[in-house]
Amino acid sequence: MKGIIIFCALISLLAVPVYASTLDGYDRAAVAEENYRQANGDSAMSGEERDPEFYAVMKKYIYADIVRQAKISTTERKLVEIVVLTTNQNHKFLRRVVGEALSLGVKALEIREALYHVAPYIGFPKVCDALDIADEVFTERGIALPLEPQGTTTDADRFEKGLAFQVGAYGDRINQMRDSTPDYQKHLQDDLSAFCFGDTYTRGTLSYKMREMLTMAVIGTLGTGEPQYKSHVAGTLEAGATNEEVIGIITVMNPYIGFPRTLNALRIANEVFSERAKK
Repeated sequence: MKGIIIFCALISLLAVPVYASTLDGYDRAAVAEENYRQANGDSAMSGEERDPEFYAVMKKYIYADIVRQAKISTTERKLVEIVVLTTNQNHKFLRRVVGEALSLGVKALEIREALYHVAPYIGFPKVCDALDIADEVFTERGIALPLEPQGTTTDADRFEKGLAFQVGAYGDRINQMRDSTPDYQKHLQDDLSAFCFGDTYTRGTLSYKMREMLTMAVIGTLGTGEPQYKSHVAGTLEAGATNEEVIGIITVMNPYIGFPRTLNALRIANEVFSERAKK
């Protein structure tokens, strides 16, 4: 009987495939500590002393695995983190990440523009709260406020410029959508063109590619707008990002949104990759 049990155990072991892990081959703890130190100096995470095991797991995941895996630039990574935390209203983390971004060379103007950019997707109140936090960190770092204006439109041309940008980026389907909209709903299409694109996408400092990356990150974080998310994954690619960079954005989002929304975002991105490959 004992021999049968051992035999069955061996068979079950043989049935399990052995995979190489992308996590192998480096000292996670050492890499995490070095990356964290570069961004935060000697200051510990708030809560680390009370719950060292949890914070050790989180630190190695965010500052070692994610930094290593996400094939996007440091500025792109930190701005994605900032808009994801703003969307989730994770103010404790947001304060730390704004400081990290500045320490790693991200410009205050880039941070401010990332926050301005997400207002059409998450609403003004969340952005106001995030700006309060960012402005406090800027002031602590000796950065004079207000920062330089970056708007490029006026009340007279914001709709015209926004619609032109929208059609240029997304094609004639924008005109088709407007043509099929009932008169009593047209104001929302006008607001989309004038505010989201005229007031926002035409601003300076951030590239079109960076703005699409941020839009994709925010809608993916919300987890409720699959058609819009799919459209902006495609828009991010059209703006010059690679498939690997799109996956990099999703990778950076993961520690802050969890795996259910991460895997949904990955599924939609793969659908876009597949559709584009067939063209």
